Amino acid sequence: MPWTIMNSTDLTQLFSRLADEALSSRVASGELTEEAQELAVAELRTRGLPIPEIAREQEAPPEEYLGDMVILARGLTPTEAHLLSACLHSAGIQADAGDTNIVQANSLLAIAVGGASVRVPSTQLAEAQAVVDAFRRGDLALDDDFDPGDPAT
Repeated sequence: MPWTIMNSTDLTQLFSRLADEALSSRVASGELTEEAQELAVAELRTRGLPIPEIAREQEAPPEEYLGDMVILARGLTPTEAHLLSACLHSAGIQADAGDTNIVQANSLLAIAVGGASVRVPSTQLAEAQAVVDAFRRGDLALDDDFDPGDPAT
């Protein structure tokens, strides 16, 4: 159903046409607006049905502070910065490709900002450097016969 703005009369009619299970499911989902939730609960009460517990979004726990972000590598092209950042992410290291937009948008400013860079938390710097060194040595390269569909490799 495409997104449309419905008034309270339209919502009341919509909820009155829903089966009991579908109406209860919508109320329990927690995805309705406040007005729609009130109208749906009113419809449940009219039918004499119990009001289900409304699902609440759980807040994600705050990320652990791993220290200030420090520059791991600089003077990169935007593609290199994103590639290294993705490689570090896959190794479980927080990484951020920085200055990529400005370097890509204006190559003359690339000299002024020192090229694109990769930043990591200070507590993960040594581990990140080891991953980058392995990447540059080719230790993380795929073999020519690598099959991405084969789960054994």
